[in-house]
Amino acid sequence: MSTATASDTSVLPDSGGGVRGRGEPRRIEGLGRAGFAIVAVASLVVSLNQTSQSMVARPFAEWLGNFFEALAVNAVIGVAILLAAVWTRHRHPRPGPRQYATAFVAVTLVAFVAAVALVLWETGGTLGTNEADPGWFFALLRVIGGDLVNYAFVGIVITGAWLYTRTEADHAEAIAQCAVDSARLDQQTAEARLSMLEAQIEPHFLFNTLAHVKRLYETDPAAGARMLRNLKAYLAVALPQMRATDSTLGRELDHTKAYLDIQQIRMGRRLAYAIDVDDVLCGAQLPPLMLLTLVENAIKHGLTPLPAGGRIDVRARVESGRLSVEVADTGAGFTRSGGAGAGLANIRARLAARFSQDASLALRMNTPSGVVATIVVPYIPLRGAAGAQ
Repeated sequence: MSTATASDTSVLPDSGGGVRGRGEPRRIEGLGRAGFAIVAVASLVVSLNQTSQSMVARPFAEWLGNFFEALAVNAVIGVAILLAAVWTRHRHPRPGPRQYATAFVAVTLVAFVAAVALVLWETGGTLGTNEADPGWFFALLRVIGGDLVNYAFVGIVITGAWLYTRTEADHAEAIAQCAVDSARLDQQTAEARLSMLEAQIEPHFLFNTLAHVKRLYETDPAAGARMLRNLKAYLAVALPQMRATDSTLGRELDHTKAYLDIQQIRMGRRLAYAIDVDDVLCGAQLPPLMLLTLVENAIKHGLTPLPAGGRIDVRARVESGRLSVEVADTGAGFTRSGGAGAGLANIRARLAARFSQDASLALRMNTPSGVVATIVVPYIPLRGAAGAQ
């Protein structure tokens, strides 16, 4: 199971509901849909207010021209004010008295410059005053005073609305990041739990097999050599996937067959087995060691207690997009299989950690005796997976 990792190229919401990269400079944040929408609404309201009297006093076409002229002027001034607000927030990112004071000063200066620029545009650069007059500055203030107050008010509205929008966007971004981090932590926790559960699978049969090899070499060297070859085949399949979190049905069947060959030498005629699986299914995804655990339980708790032993059949099929793998034994059945609880609980916990409600382990009575254990997981074929039996 792959671990989700954060990427430097991941995207986050911008102030206008779009996205921005993590590496994008914060100083240009805000020049998105939300910022321009605030400017557009403010410009529209101010323009309607400025031209409302001429709406009824003058022809509609003349009013419409005046309205669009005022709208263009107010939009340009609004964008300038928005830039001042963006600069303020970049300078002082955290809300507080310093940010508010800086915003007030920046907006006032921009409003003053905008008012002067408007007078220059309307008067052809003369300001409508005589600069030789010592009182020209106060005359200029009288000329632009009304516009300065209006633009300062509009600037405060735009800045306040934009700062609020950015604060809300930052909060939403922080919540979304917390959700991503929480999901990543949950996934890492599930994977760690899965690894722990897989590590709990009992390896006692390996030591028992080595003990049998030693005893057989003393009593039946040919059988001992055959068991050693089977053990080698088992380890050749098992060792490469001991730390794997993904496997295929074909590899698990190879693993299981090598194990059964070892047990068959140990038990002799007391163990018979058959594997009935279509080659097409051998590339299907199956978590490692689950099938082997079911076979181990069938031998240990089903066949070993019976003097005559029994038979194990491994089958697999696909129904409605789900892979079903069965291990059926003709052993002692439920009455004497209480010791299998740990292995089965292990499988159920691993299935829940990996597939949630989409996988299951079920047990039922076999006919005429024994138990049928069935693992059901989503059918996920893996390309290029070779399955051998």
